[in-house]
Amino acid sequence: MRKDLTFKAPAGTFVGYEDEGTIQIKGIRYADSVRYDRPVLYHYGSGNHLMMANAPFGIQAHSVAEYDLQGTRYEDFPQVENDQYLSITRPLNQQIDEKLPVMVWFHGGSYRNGGADGPSYDRKLLVKENGVIVVGVNYRLGLLGFSRDREGNYANNGLLDAITSLKWLQENIAAFGGDPDNVTIFGQSAGADMVRGIILASGTANLYHRAIMQSDPIGSMKNREKLDAQVLELINQYPIDAPTSELLKIQLEIQDNITEKGLDKFLIFAPHYGAYPLPAENEIPTRLKAVAADHKLLIGATTREAAIVLGTSEKLAGLHEKRLTKRITERFIKKMSHAIFIDPSLEFAQQYAQAGGTVYHYAFSWLDDQKTLGAMHIADLAPLFGLGQAEGLPVAMGYTQAQVVEAGRPMRQIWTTFAAKGIIKQFKINQMLTIEQL
Repeated sequence: MRKDLTFKAPAGTFVGYEDEGTIQIKGIRYADSVRYDRPVLYHYGSGNHLMMANAPFGIQAHSVAEYDLQGTRYEDFPQVENDQYLSITRPLNQQIDEKLPVMVWFHGGSYRNGGADGPSYDRKLLVKENGVIVVGVNYRLGLLGFSRDREGNYANNGLLDAITSLKWLQENIAAFGGDPDNVTIFGQSAGADMVRGIILASGTANLYHRAIMQSDPIGSMKNREKLDAQVLELINQYPIDAPTSELLKIQLEIQDNITEKGLDKFLIFAPHYGAYPLPAENEIPTRLKAVAADHKLLIGATTREAAIVLGTSEKLAGLHEKRLTKRITERFIKKMSHAIFIDPSLEFAQQYAQAGGTVYHYAFSWLDDQKTLGAMHIADLAPLFGLGQAEGLPVAMGYTQAQVVEAGRPMRQIWTTFAAKGIIKQFKINQMLTIEQL
């Protein structure tokens, strides 16, 4: 067994594999739980544990957006009820005692889809180019992660999973060459909202040091009382011990019976403010005053977030192609982009700055004036992680893998420099990114 691929940590001894200038240690269980209950840290038994397979995904249905735009079919991946796994990517030729900066990625997917080892989140580019360790984390999704506890009350089990993963990393990441005193949490879409949840949760201040929030749908996280109550009432009508094979069917039935018409309907399952470990919505400013000064934040959105619907709705795409109706669809895109993503993210950034935090706010604008899907929601993932298997698909917008990788190099440098040192050296990437300090 190669010594440089074996890592002896408090939670167990793990064996990874070499992969294009990196070492991958995939599919480590960091926690376990009883259904609808809080997670408990997991420890492996004695001996070497081979960690060479992707972390299994949580139970989830087909995602039209991610299949049509990126070619990802979640139903093709192994799925489990308790998907509390993480995967670690570290540089190949750096010594364990170097204490590398650690970046912890929380995937998006409307709290219903996604997985840390999905093809859209290839951690190797960030790791090879910039000498950081990147960890991808899975957490419970949908009704398992964001509906109820064992007693039928509101629960934030998916968020508690994410927090537990950070506790696991505090105990174990040094064994992989990471610095537990230099941890940055980052995520996109629901993953960005997960980052916000970690920031606002009680007892998390010492688990991370900086945060990056990309395209957080904060506009869908407001005034959720009626929706949350409806979801809880529906889920409590089903037996707590329903077979695992029935869980997805139950979730889809609940989704089909939701009558809410507001912006919150876009996140049917999501964290509940006022339920442990989150404060009530009106207590958010007080919580920020307690944590903002010690945790720098990079936050922003794409300039045409809602343009993603043009890749998933043939009807809207057809209207956008016609000269007489294109203006109408563009107004819709602008309105929804600002209501769900852009304006609420800027408002949170300003709240954070007012609470004493150092905040960098960005706008991602790549191809927003050249392509129908330019600067849409998820467009920032391609320059950050590469195209994965999506070359030739709509998210690539006609560019090759090599072209996207090269175009994204400055963005990856900004993200990793912020993670490593808490500073921004470059405030503008031509036609892609503009950053300002609030």
